[in-house]
Amino acid sequence: TCTRGTRRIHRTRTRRGAGAGGARARFVMPEAAMTMEEALKVAGWPRSLSEPDKAPRMLHTTQELTEALLTGEHVDEIMVFKDGVNALQQAAAVPTKLLLAARTQRSTRAFMSSLEDEMLKALRARVYCTEIQKRDEFELKKAADGSELDTLHDKWQALRASEEQDSTVYIAELRRVNKYRHPLDGRWAKTVLNSDIKDWVGRSRAEAMPYWDRYDEGIFVGGRFSGSPMHVDQVIWSNVGKNFCGCKLLVIWPYGEPSRELFDEHNYSLFTPPLRPTETAALEKACKVALLTPGDVVLFSGGNAHMALSISDELSLTAYESFVNLNTRNLNAFLDTGSQRQYQQCRARRPMLEDIKLDVVDVVEDLEADLADETLDDKLIKAMAPSAIETMLSDKFIASKLRRARSASQFSCGRLCEKCEEAVEPEAAEASTRSAAAGGANPTPL
Repeated sequence: TCTRGTRRIHRTRTRRGAGAGGARARFVMPEAAMTMEEALKVAGWPRSLSEPDKAPRMLHTTQELTEALLTGEHVDEIMVFKDGVNALQQAAAVPTKLLLAARTQRSTRAFMSSLEDEMLKALRARVYCTEIQKRDEFELKKAADGSELDTLHDKWQALRASEEQDSTVYIAELRRVNKYRHPLDGRWAKTVLNSDIKDWVGRSRAEAMPYWDRYDEGIFVGGRFSGSPMHVDQVIWSNVGKNFCGCKLLVIWPYGEPSRELFDEHNYSLFTPPLRPTETAALEKACKVALLTPGDVVLFSGGNAHMALSISDELSLTAYESFVNLNTRNLNAFLDTGSQRQYQQCRARRPMLEDIKLDVVDVVEDLEADLADETLDDKLIKAMAPSAIETMLSDKFIASKLRRARSASQFSCGRLCEKCEEAVEPEAAEASTRSAAAGGANPTPL
């Protein structure tokens, strides 16, 4: 089954409040950026992918990005905001030691080797290995003696002891081992990032989205010809990525039924040179392809079959947030999750999906109350809210839970008490973290 793009859901929603700012360091762009034609040649991908009809939609201002994030249609589209990492004040989001390792090392093995043991022990990630001249990758889960590998330190030690020293390595979903209270919103999180696009958007707007959570936000690190093979996220949500290092190609195929047969043939395949004829043919059926260079912000739907391939000498390091916005087509795609309309290989498990939908119930309840009280002042959200609510209520599970919530007499933090894990305000997050430290839950500083 498809596991990439799946996050453990941790529900810590509160009612909407004030926004939070981001870091103000500046990301330095490389002197020369790779062109699409050069990237396709390196990857061995067909030149037809550079045709204008397959190009991503370019966003030129922060206002355009804001509208694309909150209300834009993401299905069958890739949107790119050049130098968005700087424009959104996200340049200092990645801990310095991680970013320096990615910029100075030329292989994922060297990247891990350059990190201190203490940091490796504080991190957890999926590690994928592919033997040179072979296509099949495997996830590193157990040591040679059969014991389970947990932290990134465990997996690095297993790689060092492995006889397959020539295999390429790709790190996916890199995050902390222990949860902590994030200083910008006081919620539990495992992300290693100091700030996110969610913070730049602002707390009030982010919490008006049906779903947006940083708890298991992941970082992906890989060298040339490594990456994420063709897959569909188990939950059909949108992804917004920040590309801090390296160049990579991102390709998507048409949503749903038109790509089902192609997905059945190629799911979990990474198209690296030299391509097989069937892989070239599959790429020619793609609807969009984008070249991501350092500093780019990218937006696309995880419901489209998609693939990412690193193609620069420099390591790529990209962080992704997943969310669901108020656009009705995106919402309908989200409601396809777990149904017959979603590819069988990638359907989310019911408990996971229902947990996310409980968050959606909270949002519908808040939006309905704000509209009824005429307290929703955000024009962008106010314009989209009625149709978004109608779409969300077309789901039987969401509608039934909302009826139950309306009839309940006791609420905490705007939700049924048994589903509430209260978040703390940002100013209380530091005190909460100090308190957690006494019990050994304070994460190692990165």
